[in-house]
Amino acid sequence: MAPSVFAEHKHASRADSYKFIPTIDIVDALRNEGFLPVFATESRVRDVTKKGFAKHLLRFRQHDGFSTVGEVKPEIVLVNSHDGTSSYQLSAGLYRLVCSNGMIVSDGEIEQIRVRHSGDVVNNVIEGTYQVLNQTPKALECMDAMQAIVLSPAERRIFAEAAKELRWDADEVVVDNDALLLPRRTGDRAGDLFTTFNVLQEKVIRGGVNVMNKETRRSHRAREVKGVSENVKLNKALWTLAEEMRKLKSA
Repeated sequence: MAPSVFAEHKHASRADSYKFIPTIDIVDALRNEGFLPVFATESRVRDVTKKGFAKHLLRFRQHDGFSTVGEVKPEIVLVNSHDGTSSYQLSAGLYRLVCSNGMIVSDGEIEQIRVRHSGDVVNNVIEGTYQVLNQTPKALECMDAMQAIVLSPAERRIFAEAAKELRWDADEVVVDNDALLLPRRTGDRAGDLFTTFNVLQEKVIRGGVNVMNKETRRSHRAREVKGVSENVKLNKALWTLAEEMRKLKSA
């Protein structure tokens, strides 16, 4: 799933000051702390020399303590690379069991921790993991608040309009808001803010909706966003949108 996790040396482009710590060493260290990897992916690279050193993303759950909260499991999201495109980055994540959606909490809600490839990398990542962990209750409180807010049909369409512009250029393509809001599961028919956010997150990131080119009038099915950087960016932006909607409705 993510072969760069097992890189045995840094990419040739990295300077001598770059301290190479294999991601698998971090995985092992976090496992010893009770955090188990549950998901892995990595970006495709155009430069073949960077294959095996690319940016990768891992999601961890704590063996003890990260119990299910309703239909959601809190997670730690780790991003890294060995080609200089990323430091070690730690964010809070929420995994929604009913739809297998892996959300990432925005930096505005819980500060992202960055660890450079220098110094005591392993212990710094472990320390950063606990910093994120200690802030996770804030994300769960925010989730609870979103679940308590019911959106009108008009508000849901406004949310969809804003969400789709994070991925698609409105001057170039047409994506139907109702198609974005159409739930894939019976359990997602609720009109609360958190469920609406999850339905939109799934459509925007996993794709599957029709996208029509305004110039050619041709349509195609949107593909899943597989690039690590774009996935993280979209996830955090969608969370920010949901959080801003929550603030507006709570005012």
